Amino acid sequence: MLGFFRPPPKEGLERARLIAAGALTVLALVMLMLVIGRPPRPEPPTEPALLRAERIAEFSRDAPACRAALDQAGFETEPLPDLREGPRCGYSGAVELTRSAHPYSGPVGGSCALAAALALWERDVVAPAAAEHLGQPVARIELAGAVYACRPIAGRSDRRMSEHARANAADIGGFILADGREIKVLGGWRGRADERAFLRAVRTGACGYFQAVLSPDYNAAHRDHLHFDLGRDKMCR
Repeated sequence: MLGFFRPPPKEGLERARLIAAGALTVLALVMLMLVIGRPPRPEPPTEPALLRAERIAEFSRDAPACRAALDQAGFETEPLPDLREGPRCGYSGAVELTRSAHPYSGPVGGSCALAAALALWERDVVAPAAAEHLGQPVARIELAGAVYACRPIAGRSDRRMSEHARANAADIGGFILADGREIKVLGGWRGRADERAFLRAVRTGACGYFQAVLSPDYNAAHRDHLHFDLGRDKMCR
């Protein structure tokens, strides 16, 4: 005759539970040690920044690469139709800078390399200089005339054509701050201490992106604006 099944004594059940709990604890500790001891997972490679100062000369020759770099950096451009005005004026492969770090008082239509240099200058020079010297951001950049103009260099008697005649230069007349305050090159260059410091910072900082940077320190023809261009002459005054 079959015997009845006898359950294990209470102390046996308790011992089994303790053994199982201990095994789970050991397993958890082993897993934790494996996780802690595992080398950190490498970060996925980041896409290299395409918009860099050292590429501006390249952008003068390669407008598609220039536009791609601006797009990657969050700026926007629109292509402009080529223009030929007489034997010495006009442009090809130009763009309008439609979205930038700061709005402008008028259209910024010129060579893509000029747009790239302006974008870098705004982001890396104007914004930090405003925070440091003025304690608030710039709300708008005031142009002093059109980017493209079929004319000679101002203040010269040899009638050499300006880089504006190739849409390769920009003149900055001043800045509007977030609180509505206006800082003009004319007046501010020798005005309040904070205005002087800011204007000289944005002038000097521009020299890292443009070939020629001219200010009121250069001559009387530039008493009311900062001139930036990507021509053949290297100047920072």
